[in-house]
Amino acid sequence: MVAIFVALMFIGLVLTDLVVQKLEARRELARSPQLARATAAVPAGAPAAAGFPWRLPEGVYLSENHAWFKPVSNREVQVGADALLTHALGTLDNVFLPQVGDQVKKGQPLFCLASKGRVMTVPSTVNGEVVAVNEQLRERPELAIGEPYSAGWVCNIAPVAFAEGSGRMKLGAKAASWLEREFERFNEFIFARVAPDLALGETSLDGGLPAPGYLAALGDEGWSAFEAEFLRWR
Repeated sequence: MVAIFVALMFIGLVLTDLVVQKLEARRELARSPQLARATAAVPAGAPAAAGFPWRLPEGVYLSENHAWFKPVSNREVQVGADALLTHALGTLDNVFLPQVGDQVKKGQPLFCLASKGRVMTVPSTVNGEVVAVNEQLRERPELAIGEPYSAGWVCNIAPVAFAEGSGRMKLGAKAASWLEREFERFNEFIFARVAPDLALGETSLDGGLPAPGYLAALGDEGWSAFEAEFLRWR
């Protein structure tokens, strides 16, 4: 009976996903009971639950360079930085926005996040034109940290073709599973670069995650290594 109940609940959660993603999500949920809780439906404006920074609102696509987008109309997608980037940075001094009318290309610079004297450049996930920017971030860059998938959005883009942008993106349970693994990989990245006694004292949170903003403690070399490994510039 328990197995039947879990299967039915899972089917209800992934009805909006693509067929291929549904099949893959079944395997992911079987792999991790923690993931099953993390992929429960999240209200559009809700922050990630404590202990589950990889939890995602419905309809959010993730890219391998840790940007996200969400269709907001038939012709526009909303874009921002995902929770791994915002967790790694911890605080923001500034968000450097693109300009309305900019022509952007997939894999090329789109916006920048400034934190503690360093700047991280996030590449675009699509080809298209910037049609709106989040002016609130000029005065309140912390929105991109606290509400990365809602009030912390960065810009809207009219893509050349939605299918072109979404082809390698991850959605639903597949996206949450991938982001959970990326947080695990970030944890390994941090621990590989600090002394074990320091790591135990300063990087661990509930669930063993590095503390928010710990990337800054790694210095310029660690910052550059993070960009190369997690932003996946090509």
